[in-house]
Amino acid sequence: MRYYPIFMDLRGRPCVVVGGGRVAERKVKALLRAGASVHVISPEVTPRLALLAAKKKIGLTRRTYRKGDLKVGGKNVATSIGYQASLATGVKHLGPLLVFAATDDPEVQRAIRRDAEEAGALLNAADDAPHSNFIVPASFAQGELLVAISTSGASPALARRLRRQLQLTLGRDYRAYVRLLREARKQIKETVPDKAQRANILRELSGASVVDRMYGMAQNYKELQAKMAPASLRDNKRRVREEVKVFPWLAPWAK
Repeated sequence: MRYYPIFMDLRGRPCVVVGGGRVAERKVKALLRAGASVHVISPEVTPRLALLAAKKKIGLTRRTYRKGDLKVGGKNVATSIGYQASLATGVKHLGPLLVFAATDDPEVQRAIRRDAEEAGALLNAADDAPHSNFIVPASFAQGELLVAISTSGASPALARRLRRQLQLTLGRDYRAYVRLLREARKQIKETVPDKAQRANILRELSGASVVDRMYGMAQNYKELQAKMAPASLRDNKRRVREEVKVFPWLAPWAK
Protein backbone atom coordinates (compact mmCIF):
# COMPACT_ATOMS: atom_id res chain seq x y z
CA MET A 1 0.00 0.00 0.00
CA ARG A 2 1.47 3.33 -1.06
CA TYR A 3 -0.84 5.65 0.84
CA TYR A 4 -1.40 6.22 4.54
CA PRO A 5 -5.13 6.62 5.33
CA ILE A 6 -5.77 9.59 7.55
CA PHE A 7 -8.54 12.01 8.56
CA MET A 8 -7.17 15.53 9.11
CA ASP A 9 -8.47 18.31 11.32
CA LEU A 10 -8.23 21.33 9.00
CA ARG A 11 -10.14 23.82 11.13
CA GLY A 12 -8.45 27.18 10.58
CA ARG A 13 -5.59 25.63 8.63
CA PRO A 14 -4.46 27.57 5.54
CA CYS A 15 -4.98 25.78 2.21
CA VAL A 16 -4.39 27.03 -1.33
CA VAL A 17 -6.31 26.02 -4.45
CA VAL A 18 -4.74 27.10 -7.73
CA GLY A 19 -7.40 27.10 -10.44
CA GLY A 20 -10.93 28.41 -10.73
CA GLY A 21 -12.90 25.78 -12.64
CA ARG A 22 -15.33 23.07 -11.57
CA VAL A 23 -12.59 20.81 -10.16
CA ALA A 24 -11.22 23.68 -8.09
CA GLU A 25 -14.73 24.52 -6.90
CA ARG A 26 -15.26 20.96 -5.62
CA LYS A 27 -11.96 21.14 -3.73
CA VAL A 28 -12.87 24.48 -2.19
CA LYS A 29 -16.33 23.36 -1.07
CA ALA A 30 -14.91 20.24 0.59
CA LEU A 31 -12.22 22.28 2.36
CA LEU A 32 -14.78 24.78 3.64
CA ARG A 33 -16.93 21.95 5.02
CA ALA A 34 -13.86 20.84 6.96
CA GLY A 35 -13.38 24.35 8.35
CA ALA A 36 -10.17 25.17 6.45
CA SER A 37 -9.01 28.70 5.65
CA VAL A 38 -9.04 28.68 1.85
CA HIS A 39 -7.34 30.91 -0.70
CA VAL A 40 -7.86 30.58 -4.45
CA ILE A 41 -5.41 31.79 -7.12
CA SER A 42 -6.90 32.08 -10.59
CA PRO A 43 -7.65 34.80 -13.16
CA GLU A 44 -11.10 33.31 -13.81
CA VAL A 45 -13.39 31.52 -11.36
CA THR A 46 -16.80 29.87 -11.40
CA PRO A 47 -19.81 31.95 -10.27
CA ARG A 48 -19.94 29.93 -7.05
CA LEU A 49 -16.30 30.70 -6.21
CA ALA A 50 -16.86 34.37 -7.04
CA LEU A 51 -19.82 34.42 -4.65
CA LEU A 52 -17.79 32.77 -1.88
CA ALA A 53 -15.07 35.38 -2.34
CA ALA A 54 -17.62 38.22 -2.30
CA LYS A 55 -18.99 36.86 0.99
CA LYS A 56 -15.45 36.67 2.41
CA LYS A 57 -15.74 32.90 2.79
CA ILE A 58 -12.51 32.42 0.82
CA GLY A 59 -9.56 34.55 -0.22
CA LEU A 60 -9.15 35.17 -3.93
CA THR A 61 -6.19 36.36 -5.96
CA ARG A 62 -7.48 37.06 -9.49
CA ARG A 63 -4.42 36.42 -11.60
CA THR A 64 -2.36 33.55 -12.93
CA TYR A 65 -0.10 31.68 -10.56
CA ARG A 66 3.34 33.20 -10.07
CA LYS A 67 6.50 31.47 -8.97
CA GLY A 68 6.99 32.09 -5.28
CA ASP A 69 3.29 32.42 -4.41
CA LEU A 70 3.70 29.57 -1.94
CA LYS A 71 6.96 30.77 -0.44
CA VAL A 72 6.63 32.49 2.91
CA GLY A 73 8.38 35.83 3.18
CA GLY A 74 7.73 39.27 1.78
CA LYS A 75 4.43 40.53 0.43
CA ASN A 76 3.14 37.43 -1.32
CA VAL A 77 0.16 35.09 -1.21
CA ALA A 78 1.64 32.54 1.20
CA THR A 79 2.61 35.18 3.77
CA SER A 80 -0.87 36.72 3.61
CA ILE A 81 -2.55 33.32 3.96
CA GLY A 82 -0.46 32.39 6.99
CA TYR A 83 -1.11 35.76 8.62
CA GLN A 84 -4.88 35.59 8.11
CA ALA A 85 -5.05 32.01 9.43
CA SER A 86 -2.97 33.00 12.46
CA LEU A 87 -5.39 35.82 13.26
CA ALA A 88 -8.38 33.48 12.98
CA THR A 89 -6.99 30.63 15.10
CA GLY A 90 -4.50 32.28 17.44
CA VAL A 91 -1.92 29.75 16.26
CA LYS A 92 1.02 30.86 14.14
CA HIS A 93 0.87 29.53 10.57
CA LEU A 94 3.84 30.14 8.30
CA GLY A 95 2.15 29.11 5.07
CA PRO A 96 -0.29 26.68 3.44
CA LEU A 97 -0.60 23.19 4.83
CA LEU A 98 -2.26 21.77 1.70
CA VAL A 99 -1.98 22.91 -1.90
CA PHE A 100 -4.32 21.83 -4.70
CA ALA A 101 -3.11 22.30 -8.28
CA ALA A 102 -6.22 22.33 -10.47
CA THR A 103 -5.25 24.19 -13.63
CA ASP A 104 -5.24 22.92 -17.22
CA ASP A 105 -1.72 24.24 -17.88
CA PRO A 106 1.05 21.60 -17.52
CA GLU A 107 3.75 24.26 -17.01
CA VAL A 108 1.79 25.92 -14.22
CA GLN A 109 1.13 22.53 -12.63
CA ARG A 110 4.86 21.79 -12.60
CA ALA A 111 5.65 25.21 -11.11
CA ILE A 112 3.12 24.67 -8.34
CA ARG A 113 4.59 21.25 -7.62
CA ARG A 114 8.11 22.66 -7.29
CA ASP A 115 7.00 25.56 -5.10
CA ALA A 116 4.88 23.34 -2.84
CA GLU A 117 7.85 21.06 -2.26
CA GLU A 118 10.11 24.01 -1.41
CA ALA A 119 7.45 25.41 0.95
CA GLY A 120 7.01 22.06 2.71
CA ALA A 121 3.32 21.93 1.78
CA LEU A 122 1.52 18.75 0.78
CA LEU A 123 0.35 18.79 -2.84
CA ASN A 124 -2.62 17.30 -4.62
CA ALA A 125 -2.35 17.67 -8.40
CA ALA A 126 -5.61 17.06 -10.25
CA ASP A 127 -5.49 13.91 -12.40
CA ASP A 128 -1.82 13.42 -11.57
CA ALA A 129 -1.52 10.99 -8.67
CA PRO A 130 2.16 10.08 -9.39
CA HIS A 131 3.17 13.71 -8.74
CA SER A 132 0.90 14.24 -5.73
CA ASN A 133 1.78 13.88 -2.06
CA PHE A 134 -1.79 12.80 -1.36
CA ILE A 135 -4.94 11.90 -3.25
CA VAL A 136 -8.52 12.72 -2.33
CA PRO A 137 -10.72 9.64 -1.87
CA ALA A 138 -14.33 9.23 -2.91
CA SER A 139 -16.22 10.04 0.27
CA PHE A 140 -19.58 10.78 1.83
CA ALA A 141 -20.85 11.72 5.25
CA GLN A 142 -23.88 10.83 7.31
CA GLY A 143 -23.56 13.29 10.15
CA GLU A 144 -20.45 12.33 12.07
CA LEU A 145 -20.04 9.12 10.11
CA LEU A 146 -17.45 9.85 7.43
CA VAL A 147 -16.67 7.14 4.87
CA ALA A 148 -13.78 7.41 2.42
CA ILE A 149 -12.87 4.96 -0.35
CA SER A 150 -9.77 4.83 -2.51
CA THR A 151 -8.33 2.51 -5.14
CA SER A 152 -4.92 4.21 -4.70
CA GLY A 153 -5.48 6.00 -7.99
CA ALA A 154 -6.06 2.79 -9.98
CA SER A 155 -9.72 3.48 -10.76
CA PRO A 156 -11.47 6.59 -9.42
CA ALA A 157 -14.59 5.40 -11.26
CA LEU A 158 -14.66 2.21 -9.17
CA ALA A 159 -14.18 4.22 -5.99
CA ARG A 160 -17.17 6.37 -6.91
CA ARG A 161 -19.30 3.30 -7.66
CA LEU A 162 -18.42 1.75 -4.31
CA ARG A 163 -19.27 5.04 -2.63
CA ARG A 164 -22.74 5.00 -4.18
CA GLN A 165 -23.28 1.42 -3.03
CA LEU A 166 -22.25 2.20 0.54
CA GLN A 167 -24.45 5.29 0.60
CA LEU A 168 -27.44 3.03 0.04
CA THR A 169 -26.34 0.73 2.88
CA LEU A 170 -25.34 3.45 5.33
CA GLY A 171 -28.39 5.67 5.04
CA ARG A 172 -29.52 8.77 6.91
CA ASP A 173 -30.58 6.73 9.95
CA TYR A 174 -26.89 6.39 10.80
CA ARG A 175 -26.74 10.11 11.55
CA ALA A 176 -28.86 9.72 14.67
CA TYR A 177 -27.25 6.38 15.51
CA VAL A 178 -23.71 7.80 15.54
CA ARG A 179 -24.85 10.79 17.61
CA LEU A 180 -26.44 8.34 20.01
CA LEU A 181 -23.22 6.33 20.26
CA ARG A 182 -21.22 9.47 21.01
CA GLU A 183 -23.57 10.39 23.87
CA ALA A 184 -23.69 6.81 25.11
CA ARG A 185 -19.91 6.53 25.08
CA LYS A 186 -19.60 9.74 27.08
CA GLN A 187 -22.11 8.63 29.71
CA ILE A 188 -20.72 5.10 29.94
CA LYS A 189 -17.18 6.43 30.51
CA GLU A 190 -18.54 8.59 33.33
CA THR A 191 -20.67 5.91 35.01
CA VAL A 192 -18.98 2.54 34.38
CA PRO A 193 -15.61 2.39 36.16
CA ASP A 194 -14.54 -1.05 34.96
CA LYS A 195 -12.61 -0.76 31.68
CA ALA A 196 -13.45 -4.26 30.44
CA GLN A 197 -17.15 -3.78 31.21
CA ARG A 198 -17.13 -0.45 29.36
CA ALA A 199 -15.57 -2.10 26.32
CA ASN A 200 -18.20 -4.87 26.33
CA ILE A 201 -21.08 -2.42 26.59
CA LEU A 202 -19.76 -0.24 23.78
CA ARG A 203 -19.15 -3.30 21.62
CA GLU A 204 -22.74 -4.42 22.19
CA LEU A 205 -24.05 -0.97 21.32
CA SER A 206 -22.21 -1.01 18.01
CA GLY A 207 -23.46 -4.49 17.15
CA ALA A 208 -25.80 -5.31 14.30
CA SER A 209 -28.67 -6.29 16.60
CA VAL A 210 -28.77 -2.82 18.16
CA VAL A 211 -28.54 -1.17 14.75
CA ASP A 212 -31.39 -3.32 13.42
CA ARG A 213 -33.54 -2.64 16.47
CA MET A 214 -33.04 1.11 16.24
CA TYR A 215 -33.71 1.08 12.51
CA GLY A 216 -36.93 -0.85 13.07
CA MET A 217 -38.05 1.58 15.76
CA ALA A 218 -37.29 4.52 13.49
CA GLN A 219 -39.18 3.01 10.59
CA ASN A 220 -42.18 2.18 12.77
CA TYR A 221 -42.26 5.70 14.08
CA LYS A 222 -42.07 7.19 10.57
CA GLU A 223 -44.98 5.03 9.43
CA LEU A 224 -47.05 5.95 12.45
CA GLN A 225 -46.21 9.61 12.05
CA ALA A 226 -47.63 9.54 8.54
CA LYS A 227 -51.05 8.25 9.56
CA MET A 228 -51.68 8.95 13.23
CA ALA A 229 -53.27 11.90 14.98
CA PRO A 230 -51.11 14.13 17.24
CA ALA A 231 -52.47 12.49 20.43
CA SER A 232 -51.58 9.05 19.13
CA LEU A 233 -48.12 10.30 18.24
CA ARG A 234 -47.59 11.33 21.85
CA ASP A 235 -48.55 7.82 22.94
CA ASN A 236 -46.08 6.38 20.45
CA LYS A 237 -43.31 8.61 21.76
CA ARG A 238 -43.95 7.24 25.24
CA ARG A 239 -43.70 3.70 23.82
CA VAL A 240 -40.36 4.54 22.21
CA ARG A 241 -39.12 5.88 25.53
CA GLU A 242 -40.04 2.61 27.17
CA GLU A 243 -38.20 0.71 24.46
CA VAL A 244 -34.90 2.47 25.05
CA LYS A 245 -35.03 2.10 28.83
CA VAL A 246 -33.14 -1.14 28.32
CA PHE A 247 -30.21 1.26 27.80
CA PRO A 248 -30.73 4.01 30.45
CA TRP A 249 -27.95 6.21 29.06
CA LEU A 250 -29.83 6.44 25.75
CA ALA A 251 -32.87 8.13 27.28
CA PRO A 252 -31.97 11.63 25.98
CA TRP A 253 -32.47 10.31 22.44
CA ALA A 254 -36.04 9.18 22.99
CA LYS A 255 -37.54 12.64 22.63
